[in-house]
Amino acid sequence: MTHDLFPERIETNRLKFERLSHENVDSFEFYEFVTHDAWQGDATEHMPWFRFRRLDQVITFIDRAEEKWADHGSARYLLRSKEEDNEIVGTTAYGPDWEERRASSDIVLSKRYWGREYGLERASAFIELTFEKYDLDAYYTTCAANNEPSRRMIEKYIEKYGGCHEGLLRQHSSRPDGKVTDQHRFTILRSEYEEAIQGKDTLDFEIDW
Repeated sequence: MTHDLFPERIETNRLKFERLSHENVDSFEFYEFVTHDAWQGDATEHMPWFRFRRLDQVITFIDRAEEKWADHGSARYLLRSKEEDNEIVGTTAYGPDWEERRASSDIVLSKRYWGREYGLERASAFIELTFEKYDLDAYYTTCAANNEPSRRMIEKYIEKYGGCHEGLLRQHSSRPDGKVTDQHRFTILRSEYEEAIQGKDTLDFEIDW
């Protein structure tokens, strides 16, 4: 079976996206990263399903990433910073919805690396892939109503590519503890994207398939 639907590696100006797999990722290195206070605190406050406490949970997380990759459901990557000697800074995933002709992505970034616009750089790559390579019609994302750092980051790339804030989805997403949260939803349509990029270079980053 071939797995060439998603890039194995993406390299932008400051980031390296490394496919999350047992072949590419040292489980012990990843475990050390996710058990750090900078990950277990504010970084995962709104995404507690990424708060791994044990090594076996990390292994299972990588197992599931490999399964979804093989099923063409989503691509998860480890993010490394070229500014920090290729240290791990977070994890991100790209998830197309083929039938609905749209895609979304998520990111969890260690608090040590907030404020550098890594999230914007990462989202730009996925947005351009959505429209330029996968021929989809929309990109969307959501964030918890009280997650102000994520909302500020999202607003930057939504504005960059001509999208909009659709509104607040009340009682939309459940957390592991059973609490249901309100979520802001943002979208970029193909027509908005094409208007925003007129006269600009796109896919200006390295991709290995």
